[in-house]
Amino acid sequence: MKILKLAIISSVVLFGLVFIISSFMPSSVKVSRATDIDAPYDSVYKYLSDIRNWEKWNLYVDTFTNRQYPSPTSLTSDQVNINITSVSDSTIKAEWHQKNTVFTSGYYLVAHDNITTVQWFFDFKVKWYPWEKLASMVYDQQLGPVMEKSLAKLKEQGLRK
Repeated sequence: MKILKLAIISSVVLFGLVFIISSFMPSSVKVSRATDIDAPYDSVYKYLSDIRNWEKWNLYVDTFTNRQYPSPTSLTSDQVNINITSVSDSTIKAEWHQKNTVFTSGYYLVAHDNITTVQWFFDFKVKWYPWEKLASMVYDQQLGPVMEKSLAKLKEQGLRK
């Protein structure tokens, strides 16, 4: 009986500690990577604002099966639905709907001396659950390398015009 009581008390205390630690973690996570592309701003902007071009360089989109493009701003597949939700002079934002999860992705573009800097980001809002907040700690290690390879592939696209 003493062992059972000790196990229950230990479990409650351990869960409490994990909950307290996770409450200090942020509820939103941003993973971001950037690259400089030797191409005019207009050609990079037009290329990124048409979602049909993403499969040529974006390694995430390349893995989706049964891709369909109802419009230049939306992609549907078996795994995810992506919609470009806003486009401004320097920002392109998209919403990704995957199973029961919705997250935001986008690109910031900055032009300087015929070179365009593209910053690609993913924004995740996590719930207060300790396991979700703890899982969000590895998003950068999971997404970062693929984002870097994708941006390198984008750079190789020859966007000069």
